Amino acid sequence: MQSPEAVRFIDVTPFGALNRLGQAGRSPERDVIERLLSMDSLQPVSLRAMSASMACSIADLAKVMFALNRAREIQVGASGSSPVEPAGDELAGLDDDLRTLAGTGQCALLASSDGLCIAATGWTAEEADRMAGRLFPGGEPEGAAHILTLCFARELVVFCASTSVDCGHPSWVRMARRLLRACGPLGHSPGAH
Repeated sequence: MQSPEAVRFIDVTPFGALNRLGQAGRSPERDVIERLLSMDSLQPVSLRAMSASMACSIADLAKVMFALNRAREIQVGASGSSPVEPAGDELAGLDDDLRTLAGTGQCALLASSDGLCIAATGWTAEEADRMAGRLFPGGEPEGAAHILTLCFARELVVFCASTSVDCGHPSWVRMARRLLRACGPLGHSPGAH
């Protein structure tokens, strides 16, 4: 008789989300990060189910998760953290995330690879559209102190802020989850768990 699998709550850290989504290529580590971001972090993770859905052995999954945990890209705990929000408008809440990340009185925006503003805070709609248009191809708009590029299946998404931002803030994980649902992961179809 097999012993029951230990209950594990595993969530992606802000560093893990930014590090792995900032890389355009496939890797086992990115696959695990994407899978975890697509799951409800309030539910325990079944390594057997996760390895089966990712078509890899439990041993290979355990090695990748060990490396991610050691690099502080995931955290393992006795309880869940921030929940995945219900399905619907995948981008709902991005403005709140941007306001939280930017801080009071600061400006931040997310732009798609075609230069369109996805969400913004602190700038007027016209200013945000102008800033978003200047980000591509590879531009650096005036007044931008912090720029990050995140890679998804259908989009490059650029985060731009007027000041430096805390890259360890939990809002990065919420924002990464929203963008992953909206733009799609690199390796598997959206909604597949």
